[in-house]
Amino acid sequence: MKYKQFIDQKIRDISKGKVILDVGGGDPFTKWLASYKNFFADCDYRTMDYDISTGADVIGDIHKIPLADNSVDGIICSSVLEHVSNPILATQEIKRILKPNGKLFVYVPSIYPYHAKKGHYPDMWRFFDDSIDMLFQDFSSVEICKFGGYFRAMFFFVPMQHKLQFILKPLSGFLDNLFKTEKRSTTAGYYIYAIK
Repeated sequence: MKYKQFIDQKIRDISKGKVILDVGGGDPFTKWLASYKNFFADCDYRTMDYDISTGADVIGDIHKIPLADNSVDGIICSSVLEHVSNPILATQEIKRILKPNGKLFVYVPSIYPYHAKKGHYPDMWRFFDDSIDMLFQDFSSVEICKFGGYFRAMFFFVPMQHKLQFILKPLSGFLDNLFKTEKRSTTAGYYIYAIK
């Protein structure tokens, strides 16, 4: 399944819960999640981040989330685990606050440029198949979808790539499909859908 279809399906599944927490979300429905805002109209959707300046509803440390055990139906954690000091502990905390059969949607980078924000958060980790398996081994079900293959990953390192996405994105998709690089180990990142 291609990553866009994977995201659409899994975000729709998570939005069916009553209490949803976007860990690392800051202001609600920013960036890529904005297009899914209507999915969450009928639930208690909250964001959690590290300090009040982020605009989050819940302020706390992902290593010690200030919520009760088994209190959340669904969690979104996108582009966060690479910035924390202990992604294993962070994943355990996420699992702790999920209700039984609670759903988790995660994105982590693999082959991707350094992207710390000085004074706010570091950039510490990159993930691969083995680290994904280890981080989510205690969940009852885990599905993984790669974010492109070799060409998608490498095109992130092209100078001024953010301004050339209108060319690079379709070209990398075409080349990854042509050479079937997504079946190999190189990818720009992983989308993970796990059930407690």
